[in-house]
Amino acid sequence: MGPASHRKNANFTSVFGREVDTFPGQYRASALSKQRYQQMRIRRSTARALAVVTAFMFIAAACGGGSVDDAATDGDPNEDQDTATVVGVIPTTAPLTAPADDESTASAGGADADISDVLSDDDPWEVTVLHVNDDVQIIPVFDGVNGNNIKLFDQNEIDGSELEYPLYAETVFGNRLALLVEEYDSTGAWARVQMPIRPNGTTAWVQTGFFREEKHNYHIVIDVSENTVNVYQGEELLVEQIAVSGRESRPTPVVRSYIDEKIPGASLSPAYGDWVLSIAAFSETLGTFGGGGMPKLALHGTNQPELMGQYVSSGCVRIPNEVISFIAESVPVGTIVDIVA
Repeated sequence: MGPASHRKNANFTSVFGREVDTFPGQYRASALSKQRYQQMRIRRSTARALAVVTAFMFIAAACGGGSVDDAATDGDPNEDQDTATVVGVIPTTAPLTAPADDESTASAGGADADISDVLSDDDPWEVTVLHVNDDVQIIPVFDGVNGNNIKLFDQNEIDGSELEYPLYAETVFGNRLALLVEEYDSTGAWARVQMPIRPNGTTAWVQTGFFREEKHNYHIVIDVSENTVNVYQGEELLVEQIAVSGRESRPTPVVRSYIDEKIPGASLSPAYGDWVLSIAAFSETLGTFGGGGMPKLALHGTNQPELMGQYVSSGCVRIPNEVISFIAESVPVGTIVDIVA
């Protein structure tokens, strides 16, 4: 974590420093052989069909509810039932063989490899994000530097079920996978990254040869005790906004995560406003939602701006459309999201 103090952007007031009359708060706003590749395509299509359901369910799962009284009428009509849902296993395929730049890189590390974190000495807010290369189809995952190739499982501890989760390079929304780096080994050939599965905060090791690297210093702080969303670049405050967050029975969890993709809200539903900024974290009170989907979190717009300041969602955080649009245009995929209380 970086320093606790921030300073407001000195140029902010002249551009965004105005009251938004209709909202409470303020707007400050990849090789494989041909046969193996074909096998992968077949299996991948089956997994993708299930994953589409899963992904779209995060939209309903975490965001339903217009008010406390009518929340049960939004999304799946059985959303408040406590019966367990067992999620089907997604088929997987053998991972790609990782490329090696040279023999020394391929053999470096091991159990005693030196590890280095990714915080910059010059900018304590700077983080590193890995964006998967265009020719990659599926990313192999390991339990350590030069470790064992492992399978990922999303653990639904609420319902006592698990879902195999191949780490595909493309999301169901057509975006390329982005992973937040927690640390590197001494060679830079390996990175420990956050995984978009439960439990929240799960990490694993990947080989950096599959990715390109980007750095930035944007971060978002969502304070559920105050129902606010603040966006920073380094120490400069860019946005300060009253929000809607999870109701008492489905609270927005306290977690450190990141924006893993941006989805135009119009492609989903007017209820999500102009943009959905998907967060690589999940509800900690809902096991599944809407027939078995993963209850993923998001920061998104809304078609009910009059609810700002209330605790009425199923875990997602809503803010006015013009604010979410500004954030979506300003911050990169990989932006840290700290949800605090």
